[in-house]
Amino acid sequence: MTARTNPLARSGSAIVSQARLLKQWTRELLCLSADDTVSVSELSCALPDCPPIETVILVLSTSGESRQLSVHKALLDVAFDDIVSAIAAEPPEAGRE
Repeated sequence: MTARTNPLARSGSAIVSQARLLKQWTRELLCLSADDTVSVSELSCALPDCPPIETVILVLSTSGESRQLSVHKALLDVAFDDIVSAIAAEPPEAGRE
């Protein structure tokens, strides 16, 4: 049996590496513990008022607080400064429950 690859799929290893890097930067910038969870997703939207693609970083802390950071770029295009800007753009206590 031969393995088949999806010709339309993006490079999996590049996406995984970039997601790990975004998680690392987020952990460093927010001074998170190893027990806190960081999830990185790339989402697309076809609605008129929403960006066509964005990267969402969800942080779930062990204290029960959560926060969501959004960068209106594809996951592979997100840079360190984009995460810094997303954190700075958060209103005080926004997204933390």
